[in-house]
Amino acid sequence: MEAATPDPAVRTYTQVVFTDVPHSYTPATPVTCCYTLPAGFEPHPRDWVGIFQVGWSTTKDYHTFVWAEPCSEEVGLQSVAMSAIFKEYYLPKDETEFYQFCYIDGGGQVRGASTPFCFRELVEMSEESGPDDDLLVITTQEQVEQSVREKAELMREVDRVREENERLNSVLQEEEQEAATLKEHQKEKEKEMSELVEELHRLKEENENLKSNLEEQRQETQHLKDELEVQTAKQQLNEQIQQQSQSVNGASRQDEAKYERAVTKINQLKEERQQLRTTISVQSDEIAKLNSKLREGERELFKLRDNAQLLQVDLQSSKKEKERLSAELQLLQSLTHTLDEVKLENRELSRRLTQEETQTSSDEDLKVEYQTVLSQLEGTRVQLATEREESKTTHQRAEVLDREMQQLKTTLEEVAALYKQEQQKSSKQELQLREVHKMVADSNIIIEEKEHMVSLVQREVEELTRENQKLRSDIEGLRSHSSDLKTVPLADLGHPDAARPAGATSRSHREQPREPAQLSEHIYDNISRISEPEEEQPLVCHHCLESFPGITPQELEQHEQSHQVCPFCLMVFDNVEQSVFEDHVYSH
Repeated sequence: MEAATPDPAVRTYTQVVFTDVPHSYTPATPVTCCYTLPAGFEPHPRDWVGIFQVGWSTTKDYHTFVWAEPCSEEVGLQSVAMSAIFKEYYLPKDETEFYQFCYIDGGGQVRGASTPFCFRELVEMSEESGPDDDLLVITTQEQVEQSVREKAELMREVDRVREENERLNSVLQEEEQEAATLKEHQKEKEKEMSELVEELHRLKEENENLKSNLEEQRQETQHLKDELEVQTAKQQLNEQIQQQSQSVNGASRQDEAKYERAVTKINQLKEERQQLRTTISVQSDEIAKLNSKLREGERELFKLRDNAQLLQVDLQSSKKEKERLSAELQLLQSLTHTLDEVKLENRELSRRLTQEETQTSSDEDLKVEYQTVLSQLEGTRVQLATEREESKTTHQRAEVLDREMQQLKTTLEEVAALYKQEQQKSSKQELQLREVHKMVADSNIIIEEKEHMVSLVQREVEELTRENQKLRSDIEGLRSHSSDLKTVPLADLGHPDAARPAGATSRSHREQPREPAQLSEHIYDNISRISEPEEEQPLVCHHCLESFPGITPQELEQHEQSHQVCPFCLMVFDNVEQSVFEDHVYSH
């Protein structure tokens, strides 16, 4: 508001005329200011009426002000009467100073000023009146009866206002109790929310532990696969050594029997290797199932986090609503205080009315007091109507809060049920992990037994090699002996071949040992009949369901991470723009 001095704006002070301005107003009562807008005056929504102390210099020196009520009629050809009401709480308390009403437009210009007035009690006014003011007032019986009837009506109105005030006080107490209970419920809900958040953190840690355990199991299975491949390579080397030893020592029956036993043992080891592979495949399937279960658990955890955030938002909104209700309760308490003041004023008025009945006061004073009482009653009625509306609104808000608390209870129950389900699932996963650990321990025991069997077979192979070396040395000795015999002349030998019959020569030819080539062919026929290991099954992507033969689980995991998957509904968005994918995720 702009500053303005009274001197240059004297001609604008008479545009708005204040009417019915008495010499004094009674303090602690609402003041009604009546004024008239002249023809051709255009009011502004930011116009206001203020009470200024006489001697003011700028429009900022106001004691209090109220906004001018909007004019329902069009101000144009004729003037319009308006009014403004100042509440008793904001009125001046000094009874020695004089004040005046001023109408200020939206631009900060003074458009009208009233005559000075003051705030004094009626008793002081009557005492200040001199002996010249005494008049002889003649009242009729009808006027007295009418004043008595008006007094009775006023008393009934006062009783009714008192009862209404008591009822409002009881309603206020009930609302205060409800607000206290709501505060307690709010504290309980906050505690429950903190406990739920702690449980969510604990579940997250358990899921991380399960992930680490599954990763260790994967590494162990991979290690087992590597060890099995090493064992198969060792077995193949052992088979080759045995084949060579059997090809060299094919003449002896004992070597063939040992070879057959070694072949049977190798077949048994291969069968056991196949069984180990099947168990490892079963374990890998179970690990894949556990991974899917873990992913489901993570999705449920994300959902629980979203629910927890929504509950926190609801708690914040309920806190704001609680603060607003407390402010409204404070307003209601201030209104009850004003009602008590109105009660005191009504009692004072009734006392004054009784005194004036005894003193047979003038009709004009009775009328003035009657008008003041009527104005006070109108003010109390307006206050009661506003208090009723505010009490209705507070009741409605309390009902809304109750409904919100019921919704919070239902959501918390659902969260508790989900938490129980998560606990059950986690216990099942722990049991499955324990079973997997047992199976891995059993497989480790079986592998140790197989390693022991392989060591035994290696010892037997070493023994066979030593025997083969002995046989080779014997064969070399026989060959050297036969070469020596060939060098001896036939005459020195006494012609043994001539004396020997023909059947003996043919039998000697038949008794010659079989060629090593034939034995080796027989050995390789037996080895070829051993079944080759089956090929490993190709890995399959969980999102696009495409098989990838000959890749490792780490490469498959990298391929699955390359997909653009919704974390809520697991829908794949590979050939879709990023904005469409984000809109889909936010829609959940």
